[in-house]
Amino acid sequence: MGKLLSEPMVLKALDITDFCQLTKEKIPKMLSMIDKMEPEVAKKALEQFPYFSDAMKDLLHDYQESLNKAYESNASSVEAFYHSCNTMIEALQKKLEQDGFSFDETRYIIEKMQEIIEMMNKKDSENKTFLGVIGAFGFLAVVGVGTALATVLGGNLGGSDNNDSTSTNHS
Repeated sequence: MGKLLSEPMVLKALDITDFCQLTKEKIPKMLSMIDKMEPEVAKKALEQFPYFSDAMKDLLHDYQESLNKAYESNASSVEAFYHSCNTMIEALQKKLEQDGFSFDETRYIIEKMQEIIEMMNKKDSENKTFLGVIGAFGFLAVVGVGTALATVLGGNLGGSDNNDSTSTNHS
C-alpha cells in the first residue's frame, strides 16, 4: 500500500490553504480521498469544517433533486410516446371498422397495430431499465457518502470490538 496523504498533500489536492476553506463543491473530491488520508488529517478536516454534515445533506438533496427531474422528464417523455402510439392504434382501429377492405389490407392494418404494440413494449422495457439505473446511482451515492462518513467518523470500525466483547460480565 502507498503512503497515506498528509495534510499539506490533501490541501494542495483540494486547492485550499486550510480546511476552513472547504466548500460544498469540494466535498466530493475530499470524500474520494478519505481512504487515502492519514486518519488524523481526515478528522481534522471535519473538525475545521463545522458545517460538513449540513453540506453533505445539501449535496444529497441536490442529487435527489436531479434524480427527481430525471424521473419527471422521463415520465413526460414516455407519456407522450404512449399517447402517440395509442392515437395511431385508435386511427387504425377506426380504419378496421370500415367496410370494403380486402383480407390483405385488413391483415396489413392489424400488423401495423402489432408493430406499435411491440414498440410500446420495447419502450416499457427501456424505461424500466432507465429507472433502475437512476435508482442504483442514487443508492450508490447515499451508500458512498455514508461509508465515507463512517470511515472518517468511526476511524477503524473493526478495531475496538475486542474490548467491548471481553469487558461484559454475566452473573
